Amino acid sequence: MIGCIVGYMWLFLHRPFEVWYWLGALHIERVYMLIVLVMWFALASKQLLENRVNIAIGLFAFSMLFSTMMSPYTNVFDNISFQSWMKYLVFYGLVMTSVKSERDLKIVVTCLVGCFFIYMLHSYREFLNGRYVYAMGTVRMIGVDSTMGSPNSYGASIVIFLPMLLPLFQLVKTKWHVLFVISYILLSLRCVQLTGSRSSFLALGLALSVWILFSKHRLKLIPLAVLCSPLLWVLLPDNLKDRYRTIWDPTVNESANASAEGRLIGFWDGLTNWQSSPVWGVGPDCHGMAIGNGFLSHFLYGQIPGELGTIGVIAFLMLLFCYAANHFEIVNCYNYMKKRGYAKECEYCYAVSIATLGSVGLMLFLGLSGHNGYRFTWIWIAGFQAIALSIIKEKMTKIQQQEFYQKLVNNYSLAS
Repeated sequence: MIGCIVGYMWLFLHRPFEVWYWLGALHIERVYMLIVLVMWFALASKQLLENRVNIAIGLFAFSMLFSTMMSPYTNVFDNISFQSWMKYLVFYGLVMTSVKSERDLKIVVTCLVGCFFIYMLHSYREFLNGRYVYAMGTVRMIGVDSTMGSPNSYGASIVIFLPMLLPLFQLVKTKWHVLFVISYILLSLRCVQLTGSRSSFLALGLALSVWILFSKHRLKLIPLAVLCSPLLWVLLPDNLKDRYRTIWDPTVNESANASAEGRLIGFWDGLTNWQSSPVWGVGPDCHGMAIGNGFLSHFLYGQIPGELGTIGVIAFLMLLFCYAANHFEIVNCYNYMKKRGYAKECEYCYAVSIATLGSVGLMLFLGLSGHNGYRFTWIWIAGFQAIALSIIKEKMTKIQQQEFYQKLVNNYSLAS
């Protein structure tokens, strides 16, 4: 099942049926998932890994369903976001019932990064061959797919997946591993530059700054970052320099300035939708239809309350709480094992949880300029963190049992 899960991740991220259109008529993603589900029913264990995040994800799925059913603007048969999220839920179930060991988790997370690296490399090659869009007064790089390949969405995906390199650092053993990690980071930097996405550019800077400040090698990395920053700016084409200058100087490009102001309007319009339908909202992706302008919210904190209502807000806050609670539990287990000299056995699971919080933090930051409330990454990384918690708790339980038996033996020896 692990191989099947990895295969689906590649299909989902790279989406070859959107690159080579003749594959689209074959619906290979659907056929592949049906085959995987048949194999799961026939061969895999049906026991769902118990974790508090299951409740939060279940409530969010309910809010999506209820909001879609109650919306006057859409229905469950036509709403793409609702249908996509239900597919994410199926994949989440496969992961939570199939990935049980640390070895399995290492394979899935490593292959996730590898699949996305191939996707970035293909997109960069196509950009060099002349595939791009002209938007906001400049040439901007796009992903090779059509679903998540817009400049802003593509740039956001790159940044969100960057923290997932942290678990890979625990597996680096050869020079080829080091070369891959360095190549991944450099390719990510270049692709974000070329997308012209200001939010992704800022999020990338935030991610790298936090990583450097908390790194054990920060005294070496800070001077290196200071020296490399001007080089990264020099490598940018003039049109993209003008695009990024609008971050601190809106007068450089009026269209870019209007785009930024639209984000704030999306927030207030989202609150208007929430006020008009406070319980279940106006429905996923129905922000523009309810307001009357036809646009999406482009603001996470207006999207969730406006489109999913109070039920969606509660579910989203519960999901964030579960991320934090699971991490807190992993930290406690890690500290317990560390005191007993078993820190190395838990470092990978600890790194997965740190990466999860990093990706969540970046999604919340990117939500200031994007409607990313229904992104698949919310549910994927929640599953990875929950599995990491289960693995580290199992290891801690074994150590506790060994300590208990050792105490019994010592007490028996003293009594004798």
